[in-house]
Amino acid sequence: MEDATGIEGHPSKIAVREFTSSDDGELFVSRLEGIPRIILSKLPADARISPSTLDHLLAIIRPDLRCTVYVNELQPVGKLQSLNDIQEGQAVTENDVADITEFSFENVDVPEDAAVVCVFSAEWRKGFFFDVTPLGPGSPLRDYDLWKLLGSYYAYLTNHSVFNLTEEQWDHLVASEWFPFISLPKDLLRTLVGRARGSGNLDILVPQIATAVEQLLPRMLDRWAASPIFAPHIELLRHAAQEYSSADYVSAVAIVYPRIEGLLRSIHAALGIEDFGQAALAGRLIEIRKGELHPYSWLLPHQFQAYLEKSYFGNSTPGSTAKISRNSVGHGVAEFKDFDQKHAAVGFLILDQLYYLVPRSAV
Repeated sequence: MEDATGIEGHPSKIAVREFTSSDDGELFVSRLEGIPRIILSKLPADARISPSTLDHLLAIIRPDLRCTVYVNELQPVGKLQSLNDIQEGQAVTENDVADITEFSFENVDVPEDAAVVCVFSAEWRKGFFFDVTPLGPGSPLRDYDLWKLLGSYYAYLTNHSVFNLTEEQWDHLVASEWFPFISLPKDLLRTLVGRARGSGNLDILVPQIATAVEQLLPRMLDRWAASPIFAPHIELLRHAAQEYSSADYVSAVAIVYPRIEGLLRSIHAALGIEDFGQAALAGRLIEIRKGELHPYSWLLPHQFQAYLEKSYFGNSTPGSTAKISRNSVGHGVAEFKDFDQKHAAVGFLILDQLYYLVPRSAV
């Protein structure tokens, strides 16, 4: 991990487990010129693979250093959480995906006492993961789910534009009262994120997002109605959806914004959480699911917690008007002009994001 001095006995830092991707530029190239290049160089001359044609490589290195290598011959298998009901044989597009949970290769087993080297592709982007700790002192076994970990890295590659947002860009997104909601069509979501990256005016997308929400609402209502958590709220949400479709955004916002907190309270009650303060409502659900969701979950649990705290539960100053939030609506200080199409659409998108964040055991 640092330049070697060439002096015998001088300590150097060695990476034994790491993930890099094409987003890492020269560092990524330098890593590929290590173990993967060595492996490819050992192929017979008449079977050499050009690095430019490498789609995937999986090397399994056993404790005695025997190695099995697969190059461009395995069938990648993804496991996902779907946004929509998928029938057998139906084509799945990115707009059907709520999250990627695992990435593996068909009919391949990697023993826990074996080192693993894996290069994989997601369209134009590539990732490189290796873990050689089982070959080190004490021969420790891998103590994590390899396919789930690779799933997190594959999720990163396929949603890199969101995960590479800077803190300032996130602040601009949230200050504009927007979020990369999982229900949005992915092309539209990427446009939203791209404009946030350039600190552009995000509200220019309101017509497109509002139209997408209107088209999505029937499916949203169907899945909410099937959830015991949403069931006590469903009739009011159906009414709000009707108001939204008839362009009565004042009524839609007035119904949906308080109802989001009501839903959070229902979730907490179902999970046995007794703290109903707004900070707990925004954060405890995320805390409960941290063991289930990997760091690169498309559901963006920690970012969504911050969004709830800063935007949805945004504080209002007593005696003055304030931007739309649960508190400004509830305290009667939200401005009339903000009971609009944008905030009505955002309210429904918040509800659907919560639907996918609720632990499946509670849904």
